[in-house]
Amino acid sequence: MLGCDVGTTGTKTQIFDAEGKLVSQSYREYPLIYPKLRWVEADPEGHYWWAVKETFSEAIKRSGINPKDIEGISVSCTNCILAVDREGMPLRNAIMQLDKRMVPQAEWIKEHIGPRRIFEKTGNRISAGGTAAPTILWIKEEEPKVFEKTYKFLYPTGYIVHKLTGEFSIEYSRASFTILFEVGGKKTWSEEICEEMGIPIDKLPKVYAPWDIVGEVTEEAAKATGLAKGTPVVAGMADTPAAGLGTKAARPGDFFHVMGTVGRPSIIMDEPKFDDRFVNICHAVPGTWMSFGVMEGCGISVRWFRDQFGKLESILGNDIGKSPYELLDAEAERSPPGSRGIIYLPYIAGERHTPIWDPNARSVFFGLTASHTRADMFRSILEGLAFGLRHNMEIFESIGLRIKEILISGGVSKSKLAMQIHADVTGKPVMNVNIPDSEPFGNAVLAGYGVGVYKDIPTAEDELIKIASVVRPRAEYYDLYSKLFEIYKDLYWHLREDFEKLGRIEQVAK
Repeated sequence: MLGCDVGTTGTKTQIFDAEGKLVSQSYREYPLIYPKLRWVEADPEGHYWWAVKETFSEAIKRSGINPKDIEGISVSCTNCILAVDREGMPLRNAIMQLDKRMVPQAEWIKEHIGPRRIFEKTGNRISAGGTAAPTILWIKEEEPKVFEKTYKFLYPTGYIVHKLTGEFSIEYSRASFTILFEVGGKKTWSEEICEEMGIPIDKLPKVYAPWDIVGEVTEEAAKATGLAKGTPVVAGMADTPAAGLGTKAARPGDFFHVMGTVGRPSIIMDEPKFDDRFVNICHAVPGTWMSFGVMEGCGISVRWFRDQFGKLESILGNDIGKSPYELLDAEAERSPPGSRGIIYLPYIAGERHTPIWDPNARSVFFGLTASHTRADMFRSILEGLAFGLRHNMEIFESIGLRIKEILISGGVSKSKLAMQIHADVTGKPVMNVNIPDSEPFGNAVLAGYGVGVYKDIPTAEDELIKIASVVRPRAEYYDLYSKLFEIYKDLYWHLREDFEKLGRIEQVAK
């Protein structure tokens, strides 16, 4: 099975055998595009499809297998909207979930349709950037010619599936992010909401279950990727359920945290009992749903620090065969728990962070003095991410959901220092599985289920995924972090009005 995750800043493709053994892999990184202040885009053709072609071809070559031996393909993706024509060609750059240009459209939806009605029909709340409808309305209002030419609005998964099969599609989990889809109801587009927003339902693609086979690899796609013509392609899924499957979170009650570019603390449910403080979606396992918080400044905070202050580590790491993050971690370990009094608010991309939901929120290094070092600052970032996780967990537990342990995945989870900090801050055991890259593996399992290799997903995961390590919390540091956590929570509320004022000034400055 071939699993691929089209991420925010890179695409990873991996090939696995039926026993879950990694056969080969490939990765390509690409930049985000910032056309204006707080606008964030990506190039669908030059980033996503280029990376898929490169990684598919390379993974197949490295594997040494016959492409005909690949039983099925699944692709997961980051959260962004693509407008394509009848041939599936992009009409503009993709607009990312990190983008905040559509705040006025989100406010219009709140005023004219109402948060309660949106939640009752779709199971979710209105979010600028986090949900598709405001972005579609922005294109309709600001780029009417693009809107008129748009045949379908797609997510990257649907775009890649179209490139592979020629079929237009979206599946349950990604459709859940649109506030146009009945997540806890009929699992169809809400004709009422689409009509009230003025979004023609025929501009939305056909909805599939994640495990449904949408089509087969075309001859043209086979030539571009190295795949065999006729290989089945399932509908795929969003990156969060993919990470859940790759982290053994397939049964109700399982709690996991994806620490990718965007952080997503998530819990699995067997009923759509939704709380409007979370994002609520269909999981990629039949008969299950998922609720999760969103930390937009998770991995991107770490990467920002690397890019701005870790250039030497990037060069040195390349020379000695180490990740620059390993070198930064080694330095941060010299800073004591609590970062000598620095508290980092991880709102570097605005925030859909429970319970804030404030696109004007900003990152802050609080408590910085002339005596602090780069090590203190980097450690404070890791601690700020852990505080964000605890903030979400506190809300989950306040509504009666019990969390015993944390299954964790994503790039930041590869840091031993970050894992110990997360255990100490939350007071919960942090568990890593034997799957280093959860999203591609989750896709491989979904593809296997879709083509009949596996009879059901939970049983397959019991056989394929094992707990590789457990990091336990240390009581003495939990007490310290609990005191800092209270300050962390207060900081946002003390700064909320100032964030809003700064946002208004920026709008004028643009």
